[in-house]
Amino acid sequence: SPSPLHNMSFLATLVRPIASWHNNYVATQLAKYGLKYDDIRMETETDVAAAINILSKEELSNRNKRLKRASDLSCKHTYLSPEQQAKEFPHVFDKVLPLETVRRERIERETYK
Repeated sequence: SPSPLHNMSFLATLVRPIASWHNNYVATQLAKYGLKYDDIRMETETDVAAAINILSKEELSNRNKRLKRASDLSCKHTYLSPEQQAKEFPHVFDKVLPLETVRRERIERETYK
């Protein structure tokens, strides 16, 4: 009988193309509005709110400009030009929020209470 590792490898082979398609789809949709993936994270999540609070003024300003532009485009039922989308697309998944740092620090605080 096949080992559990073989089954996981088989599952990964099936999931990988779907995950890749999903990432491309999300990136395409975000680029239409000039957003980064971190821009659409829920600010109600404790770690996300904490990460936003430690952004530099410039990073926070850039994030707010992207969100404002996306809101404006959405209200107008339009997208960025194809040229602007092409410029934004490669950077959609660039990390903006220091989430890993915030989560690691929270876990350390909770562990050493």
